[in-house]
Amino acid sequence: MSLQDDVLAYLDGHTTLNLATAGPAGVWASAVLYVRDGLNLYFTSVASTRHGVNLAGTHHAAGTINDECRSWTGMKGLQVEGQVDHVDDVAERTRVIADYLERFPFAAGLWNGESDPARIAGDPGIHGFYRLTPTRVLYTDNERYPAGREELPVGA
Repeated sequence: MSLQDDVLAYLDGHTTLNLATAGPAGVWASAVLYVRDGLNLYFTSVASTRHGVNLAGTHHAAGTINDECRSWTGMKGLQVEGQVDHVDDVAERTRVIADYLERFPFAAGLWNGESDPARIAGDPGIHGFYRLTPTRVLYTDNERYPAGREELPVGA
Protein backbone atom coordinates (compact mmCIF):
# COMPACT_ATOMS: atom_id res chain seq x y z
CA MET A 1 0.00 0.00 0.00
CA SER A 2 1.08 3.57 -0.62
CA LEU A 3 1.40 6.18 2.12
CA GLN A 4 -1.84 7.81 0.92
CA ASP A 5 -3.63 4.45 1.11
CA ASP A 6 -2.29 3.98 4.66
CA VAL A 7 -3.49 7.44 5.69
CA LEU A 8 -6.97 7.02 4.18
CA ALA A 9 -7.36 3.56 5.75
CA TYR A 10 -6.29 4.99 9.09
CA LEU A 11 -8.85 7.80 8.80
CA ASP A 12 -11.56 5.26 7.95
CA GLY A 13 -10.66 3.17 10.98
CA HIS A 14 -11.01 6.02 13.46
CA THR A 15 -13.69 8.51 14.41
CA THR A 16 -12.20 11.21 16.62
CA LEU A 17 -10.06 14.22 15.71
CA ASN A 18 -8.32 15.89 18.65
CA LEU A 19 -8.63 19.45 17.36
CA ALA A 20 -6.25 22.19 18.52
CA THR A 21 -6.93 25.87 17.91
CA ALA A 22 -5.53 29.23 18.93
CA GLY A 23 -7.13 32.60 18.43
CA PRO A 24 -9.39 35.16 20.07
CA ALA A 25 -10.57 32.66 22.71
CA GLY A 26 -7.03 31.54 23.55
CA VAL A 27 -5.38 28.19 23.03
CA TRP A 28 -7.81 25.25 23.16
CA ALA A 29 -8.17 21.59 22.32
CA SER A 30 -11.31 19.51 21.89
CA ALA A 31 -12.33 16.15 20.52
CA VAL A 32 -14.69 16.15 17.53
CA LEU A 33 -16.17 13.28 15.52
CA TYR A 34 -15.39 13.46 11.81
CA VAL A 35 -16.24 12.09 8.41
CA ARG A 36 -13.95 12.48 5.45
CA ASP A 37 -14.02 13.20 1.74
CA GLY A 38 -10.55 12.35 0.50
CA LEU A 39 -8.26 14.01 3.01
CA ASN A 40 -10.80 16.71 3.93
CA LEU A 41 -12.21 16.17 7.41
CA TYR A 42 -15.71 17.38 8.28
CA PHE A 43 -17.05 17.86 11.79
CA THR A 44 -19.95 19.59 13.49
CA SER A 45 -19.61 22.09 16.28
CA VAL A 46 -21.20 25.11 17.88
CA ALA A 47 -19.78 28.46 16.77
CA SER A 48 -19.85 29.89 20.30
CA THR A 49 -17.47 27.25 21.72
CA ARG A 50 -13.86 28.25 22.35
CA HIS A 51 -12.66 26.34 19.30
CA GLY A 52 -15.56 27.72 17.24
CA VAL A 53 -14.58 31.30 18.13
CA ASN A 54 -10.96 30.53 17.30
CA LEU A 55 -11.87 28.95 13.96
CA ALA A 56 -13.98 31.98 13.02
CA GLY A 57 -11.05 34.24 13.88
CA THR A 58 -8.20 32.33 12.24
CA HIS A 59 -9.62 29.58 9.98
CA HIS A 60 -6.64 27.47 11.06
CA ALA A 61 -6.28 24.36 13.20
CA ALA A 62 -4.10 21.38 13.88
CA GLY A 63 -5.02 18.02 15.27
CA THR A 64 -4.20 14.41 15.91
CA ILE A 65 -5.93 11.11 15.32
CA ASN A 66 -4.18 8.37 17.20
CA ASP A 67 -4.28 4.96 18.83
CA GLU A 68 -3.86 4.31 22.52
CA CYS A 69 -0.58 2.53 23.08
CA ARG A 70 1.71 1.25 25.79
CA SER A 71 5.01 1.12 23.89
CA TRP A 72 7.00 3.24 21.49
CA THR A 73 6.67 0.63 18.74
CA GLY A 74 2.91 0.68 19.23
CA MET A 75 2.63 4.40 18.50
CA LYS A 76 0.51 5.05 15.44
CA GLY A 77 -1.41 8.07 14.28
CA LEU A 78 -1.84 11.18 12.20
CA GLN A 79 -0.95 14.81 12.73
CA VAL A 80 -2.79 17.29 10.55
CA GLU A 81 -2.71 21.02 10.04
CA GLY A 82 -4.91 23.02 7.76
CA GLN A 83 -7.45 25.57 6.73
CA VAL A 84 -10.84 25.29 8.42
CA ASP A 85 -13.95 26.77 6.86
CA HIS A 86 -17.59 26.77 7.84
CA VAL A 87 -19.57 24.72 5.31
CA ASP A 88 -22.09 27.22 3.93
CA ASP A 89 -22.94 25.51 0.64
CA VAL A 90 -26.22 23.64 1.23
CA ALA A 91 -25.46 20.89 -1.32
CA GLU A 92 -22.07 20.18 0.28
CA ARG A 93 -23.61 20.33 3.76
CA THR A 94 -26.38 17.90 2.72
CA ARG A 95 -23.82 15.38 1.46
CA VAL A 96 -21.68 15.74 4.59
CA ILE A 97 -24.68 15.40 6.92
CA ALA A 98 -25.76 12.22 5.12
CA ASP A 99 -22.27 10.77 5.63
CA TYR A 100 -22.18 11.99 9.23
CA LEU A 101 -25.54 10.44 10.13
CA GLU A 102 -24.59 7.18 8.42
CA ARG A 103 -21.43 6.96 10.50
CA PHE A 104 -22.95 8.43 13.69
CA PRO A 105 -26.71 7.73 13.70
CA PHE A 106 -26.99 8.97 17.29
CA ALA A 107 -26.03 12.46 16.06
CA ALA A 108 -29.65 12.99 14.94
CA GLY A 109 -30.14 13.98 18.58
CA LEU A 110 -28.25 17.20 17.83
CA TRP A 111 -31.18 18.15 15.60
CA ASN A 112 -34.01 16.96 17.87
CA GLY A 113 -34.12 13.52 16.26
CA GLU A 114 -34.26 14.84 12.69
CA SER A 115 -32.48 12.44 10.35
CA ASP A 116 -33.25 13.91 6.92
CA PRO A 117 -29.94 15.39 5.69
CA ALA A 118 -31.69 17.88 3.39
CA ARG A 119 -33.85 19.26 6.21
CA ILE A 120 -30.89 19.54 8.57
CA ALA A 121 -28.73 21.15 5.85
CA GLY A 122 -31.42 23.79 5.31
CA ASP A 123 -31.33 24.73 8.98
CA PRO A 124 -28.60 23.08 11.04
CA GLY A 125 -29.36 25.31 14.01
CA ILE A 126 -26.39 25.87 16.31
CA HIS A 127 -24.59 22.70 15.15
CA GLY A 128 -22.87 23.94 12.01
CA PHE A 129 -20.41 21.96 9.91
CA TYR A 130 -16.75 22.71 9.32
CA ARG A 131 -14.28 21.42 6.72
CA LEU A 132 -10.62 20.99 7.61
CA THR A 133 -8.60 21.02 4.38
CA PRO A 134 -5.14 19.71 5.28
CA THR A 135 -2.06 21.67 4.30
CA ARG A 136 0.14 19.16 6.13
CA VAL A 137 -0.36 15.49 7.04
CA LEU A 138 2.17 13.44 8.99
CA TYR A 139 1.73 9.70 9.56
CA THR A 140 3.42 7.80 12.35
CA ASP A 141 3.54 4.02 12.48
CA ASN A 142 6.57 3.14 14.59
CA GLU A 143 6.19 -0.57 13.91
CA ARG A 144 6.13 -0.19 10.14
CA TYR A 145 8.24 2.96 9.74
CA PRO A 146 10.68 2.89 12.70
CA ALA A 147 12.81 5.67 11.18
CA GLY A 148 10.06 8.18 12.02
CA ARG A 149 6.91 9.73 10.73
CA GLU A 150 6.31 10.26 7.07
CA GLU A 151 4.83 13.35 5.46
CA LEU A 152 2.09 12.87 2.92
CA PRO A 153 2.33 15.50 0.17
CA VAL A 154 -0.92 17.47 -0.04
CA GLY A 155 -2.07 20.16 -2.45
CA ALA A 156 -0.71 23.64 -1.83
